[in-house]
Amino acid sequence: MIKRKIKDKKVIWLIERILAVNHKTKGMPLGNLTSQFFANVYLNELDYFVKHNLKAKFYIRYVDDFVILHESQETLKQWKREINSFLKEKLKLELHPSKSNVLALSKGINFLGFRIFYHYKLIRKSNLKNFERKFNKLKILFDEGIIGREEALRSIEGWLAYCSHANTHKYRKHLIKEFNKYFSHGNKLLVHNKKNYANYIKRVKESELKFSVQKTLFFYKKGMSIKDIALKQKVKQATIWSHLINLIEHRQLFVWGVLPKEKINTIISKIYSPKERLKDIKKKLKNKDINYGEIACVMASIKSKRKWKRNKKRPATK
Repeated sequence: MIKRKIKDKKVIWLIERILAVNHKTKGMPLGNLTSQFFANVYLNELDYFVKHNLKAKFYIRYVDDFVILHESQETLKQWKREINSFLKEKLKLELHPSKSNVLALSKGINFLGFRIFYHYKLIRKSNLKNFERKFNKLKILFDEGIIGREEALRSIEGWLAYCSHANTHKYRKHLIKEFNKYFSHGNKLLVHNKKNYANYIKRVKESELKFSVQKTLFFYKKGMSIKDIALKQKVKQATIWSHLINLIEHRQLFVWGVLPKEKINTIISKIYSPKERLKDIKKKLKNKDINYGEIACVMASIKSKRKWKRNKKRPATK
């Protein structure tokens, strides 16, 4: 199949070498980075058969997992037989006997780890249990000091990204609370005030609860520059500035640790009201070296101090 499109003998030789490593087993291991590509090349034949021979209108495939939709149960049963024959004859493959079924949509379709219904999607229970075991293992490794918060964060973040494709809003919020509860002790969190941090976690919007702001805090505390953090997180520098502004406002960072003292004093001298617009302050500064992010950080610091003073003056309630 590959030789039809690629004539370079060196590339063909390399592909044959990769395939030869697995000649004792049927198929290729998932860990091999070429596996997904070769699976798509190989099953492209199936795509053509389903679309052009069977004329199936609603067909979805992801690597070796596929779904065909049709209003007729009999048509689907006939297509299943024809697909199985095609796979055996042309590709030396066959449908999984217990996983290949004709089902009503109302019962939910298992696809890519989700149970998909008409108007909503759920994560399969087996996947939830598997992650629960992984989460408990991460807690043990973290408590023993074998892994740090950043490593645990990567695992949780990947799972949250996966979960976001299903109707899991409450579950994700619960998981985030659990993470902050079990992975926040000792010096691993690098926060000044845990009470303020807890309030911060509650207040930030759902989109920021995916730990992007927490990652910025972690990297900044490690001494990384704003440019380097942006490159590491694959976002714009303006996004990192917005994270720093949030962190300053919630007293997880202090503006004196972010900007030079001279710059802070220069910006403060041109702020006549805490309600002033950044655009107006920038005009008064007439300094090209000071950007909007730096002005916003100083404003966030002023806002944070005013809020802290108000809270301090309030009488304690029982």
